[in-house]
Amino acid sequence: MSRRITRRSGAAAAALAAVLAVGGCGLGDSLVGLHPAPPEETSSVPLDTEGATVIAARLLDEARASATTKGEKGEKARAEVLSGDALTVANAAAEQGAADSGSEELAPSAAPTVITMSRGRGWPRAILATTLDEATNTQSLHVMVSETPDAPFTIAESVQMLGGAELPAIGADRSGAPLVDITDGDALVMAPDEAYDAYAAAVAFPKPEPNDAVSTDDSFSQALVTSATAQQKALKKLATLRQKHRPDLEDAVAFRLADGGVVAFGLMRRTDTFTPAKKAKELTLPKEYADLLGKKKVTDRFAVTSLEPVALVVPSEGEVRLIAASELLVSGKRS
Repeated sequence: MSRRITRRSGAAAAALAAVLAVGGCGLGDSLVGLHPAPPEETSSVPLDTEGATVIAARLLDEARASATTKGEKGEKARAEVLSGDALTVANAAAEQGAADSGSEELAPSAAPTVITMSRGRGWPRAILATTLDEATNTQSLHVMVSETPDAPFTIAESVQMLGGAELPAIGADRSGAPLVDITDGDALVMAPDEAYDAYAAAVAFPKPEPNDAVSTDDSFSQALVTSATAQQKALKKLATLRQKHRPDLEDAVAFRLADGGVVAFGLMRRTDTFTPAKKAKELTLPKEYADLLGKKKVTDRFAVTSLEPVALVVPSEGEVRLIAASELLVSGKRS
């Protein structure tokens, strides 16, 4: 759902308006491949499935209730039930008044289904659950984390699955799924943090850096390329677009899969930088950009930033692949 720039001339504005139809949001269709939660073994996991489901349902309900509240009151309410990347995205969505488009993961849905819980009785502890928005047939993944014995569970990650995406089996040995450090590449094609770096480079525009170990053959990645290409084509020679993705993995969470691979949840920040050509006397911005920059027309370079929650499957062999992603435009800055 990348945004577009319009020019002073009506022809350029019309061309750019047409480009608005191309974007990376709304990618969920029917989803396949989710496996049922493993049978519970209470001697080796901290919760049974019923208890974890109750926690997940309560947190999701409370997160939805606070999603649209702006200001200090909203931030305080969200901090009670959200943390990490989920809190970052939810606060940004509320601030932009975009809870209807930036928090699809928290849309009303059927009761959550617990996929797995972290192995053992130590901390941090985590729950991985899924929900289905029946209105759009879109499935989302949610990670709930308790960092210490006296800390309640909060939603740390929430991200929409892509249409046709598949989450491999987790916790098939009936003892829960081990949490994996984001820098741990043992028995993997690469460490999860390296996978995020490689994916970010592979979808950069206009000069991507393909990696044989990273697939970009998914709807989100393809939409990014299509959208950026369409923007540049619409701008013609009036301005150039440079799109860069930067992984922000301070709050990332990863689970070991049954086959030895890893599913990792993290955040990327995408910056779209527009540099007007000397011949472009003035660029007229679409409303969403103008609201962020506080200016309807610009003559100099500017950039807009989007948050991109992303889930990657990092295998023990084969290609890293994206299974879930969304984006939210959050800020703008003039150079």
